[in-house]
Amino acid sequence: MNGSRCMRLTTNASPSAAKGVAVGIDLGTTNSVIAIFDGTSPTAVPVSPGANMLPSVVAFSEGDEVSVGGPAKRQAISSPHNTFASVKRLIGMKFDSAREQAKMVPYKVGGDEDGNVQLLCDCVEGGVLYPEEVSAYVVAELLSAAESFAGSPFRKAVISVPAYFDDDQREATIQAGRLAGLDTVKLIREPVAAALAYGIKAAEDEVILVLDLGGGTFDVSILEVGGGTIEVLSTGGDAKLGGDDFDNLIVDWLASTYLTDIDWKQPSILTNLKTMAEAAKVKLSEAPRVALRLPVGGGGAGTEAVLTRQQLEKLSAPLFKRMGKAVDEACWQAGMDLGTVIEEHAASQSKGKRRGKKEVSQGVDIRPKRRAPISQVLLVGGATRMPAFQRFVKNMTGLQPKGFTVDPDEAVALGAAIQAGIYEGSVSGLMVMDIWQASLLRALATKRLKDDKEAAQELLGEEVPDESAFGDDDFNEDLQDET
Repeated sequence: MNGSRCMRLTTNASPSAAKGVAVGIDLGTTNSVIAIFDGTSPTAVPVSPGANMLPSVVAFSEGDEVSVGGPAKRQAISSPHNTFASVKRLIGMKFDSAREQAKMVPYKVGGDEDGNVQLLCDCVEGGVLYPEEVSAYVVAELLSAAESFAGSPFRKAVISVPAYFDDDQREATIQAGRLAGLDTVKLIREPVAAALAYGIKAAEDEVILVLDLGGGTFDVSILEVGGGTIEVLSTGGDAKLGGDDFDNLIVDWLASTYLTDIDWKQPSILTNLKTMAEAAKVKLSEAPRVALRLPVGGGGAGTEAVLTRQQLEKLSAPLFKRMGKAVDEACWQAGMDLGTVIEEHAASQSKGKRRGKKEVSQGVDIRPKRRAPISQVLLVGGATRMPAFQRFVKNMTGLQPKGFTVDPDEAVALGAAIQAGIYEGSVSGLMVMDIWQASLLRALATKRLKDDKEAAQELLGEEVPDESAFGDDDFNEDLQDET
């Protein structure tokens, strides 16, 4: 990462921080949420009257004026080149790897001398921004809301990231938090945060499938819980598939059906179409059809388009195929076969009657040792409310997804706040581990070193329980310590 990057953001937070209160942030592609943990339970913080979600949008205008959230989103139509949304799809990436994502945003994207993604903006000094700078404004706005809610500033936070984020993307996310005024930033994988939010009891042995369909990403994780730990068995997903892609399908359908005689990719028109498409997608989760009144088109201003849920499901079939592949791969990595999982579930429902097992491929099976079948499925992200997605889950796993006992839009932030509470020492008896950490612990036990805390700490760092991970030792400098 280019160490010369500078941030135009200033913070008025005082050095003192809220005592006994931890903060977690879901820095999302489309919307972001912040939650606090007061030692008892997590709470999503209102960012505006009646709303706990902040649109992940930042707009710049002449005179160094910056707007974040709803006001920025409203500016997108009048000033699309200086309004930035969905930057999570670009954060920490090289421009060569982000060309496809760059085609679907109305602002201009380029690369610096090191190949890192840059955002071109006429209203800032130098004419360029980095995605983490934009994200920092979102984090700062969330922190401001939390500070008003709690009555004290925050200098430490846990920020969630997709399970597949690489080191550059993780580092850029940490940088966004620091640019927003945080001294200490820890990361947690979004599916692990969701499991914490859903109140998964780590004392009970079970295997859980977490599916997170966010605005820009699809995350798949398989977790094994028991013995006071939540172990990440496998992770997967699709970094280029999210709720935004369903919106883009609607935009493409509108353009090919109604807008063939105009340049609909003009930034102002494209921004308007994307706003309409997002609203239509949300409505189709509740209604069988939706009417969209186009501002321009072959039939003139006011042309009405009608999109049905069935049409959207047909358009999105390729996306579900990609999601199915991601789920299959994550299960394979965890030593599971979805065909067998479905059969075992059916067998348990029919008191032991089993169908023939699905045949596995010929040759040596190199998967990890087979574990217990998946016991439940957790859904995260607003797009999982789509009826088609819930049918997809049932068809893939044979399991009915766990009901929305937690708002899927808030689950990740709530879980991140719980993780912050763990680091603060407000929560005990629970440890979150990646599979490599769990393997090391088992190796230590095999060598009769499981009670040698000094040896364990040398291998696992701050992940060994019973110590506050939010100490003053700058542990967060080491990316290896991230959950």
